[in-house]
Amino acid sequence: MISKSFLYNEQAASKSLKVVSVAMSCHRDPGTNRLRIASTLDTIAQAHPDVDLVIFGEMILGWYNPGQMPEYHHRISEPISTESLQVFASLAVQHSIHLCFGMSEIDEGTFYNAQVLLTPQGEIRAVHRKWNLKPGEKKANYQPGPIPVTITDIKGVRTAIVICSDAASPCVMRELMKNRLDLILLSLADDSDEDLFMAKLNARMYDAWIVTANRYGDENGRFWNGHLVVSSPCGELRATGQDKEQFLGYELRFDDKQPWLKRALRNAWVKMPLIWHILVNWKRVKSYL
Repeated sequence: MISKSFLYNEQAASKSLKVVSVAMSCHRDPGTNRLRIASTLDTIAQAHPDVDLVIFGEMILGWYNPGQMPEYHHRISEPISTESLQVFASLAVQHSIHLCFGMSEIDEGTFYNAQVLLTPQGEIRAVHRKWNLKPGEKKANYQPGPIPVTITDIKGVRTAIVICSDAASPCVMRELMKNRLDLILLSLADDSDEDLFMAKLNARMYDAWIVTANRYGDENGRFWNGHLVVSSPCGELRATGQDKEQFLGYELRFDDKQPWLKRALRNAWVKMPLIWHILVNWKRVKSYL
């Protein structure tokens, strides 16, 4: 039996990142959600005073149902600029954190589903515009982003940002697998993941830490169960939560001394069960694509 500590030696890691992922209940009003984000960050700061990164879910500044509520989504859309994000920049500075959250963006009349990453200095580090849009988003005239995956750096950690159904795109999957990432941030507006089936599948695919964030509660008759996970490069779900508004804190440790042979061995060991898993559950997998 090959030990997981040999495959990925966290004890000898030279880099670490303390993250908190959030499943937040959203109000229809963006202003109310800004207050909720600020209040949540205050609570997180008390529970995890040394946190480096806090991630909120997809389009967290309002309800999510673009196919049925296109006018509402257009109305709450905002440009992404230093001025428009001043409230969030101030929160990032106040708590000395990287802050990642989703919003509906408008840029010269074009709508995007965007995920923003701010630095502890309040600067915009990265913006990912969703690549693989859902039918409802297309119906509401959202446009796909220019690139399938946005790659950035957080305290020396090579990080990818993707949004929900992006992860169901073969193009996005290829990009995530070939870029030798340390961390994948996956923001969600996802109703449920029965038995955390897709989370377990994703955990074995990318040889990276994966942190997801989501929403929780009823939004005009549509219910979100708030599932969220932290998974390791060895395919383990290290922290999970669902069925309530909550946040998960976890310290990610990165083994950056990885000879190619060790990395290849880990990939084979972790991914071996995937083919059988996909074949046995093909109909279930297909429903997500």
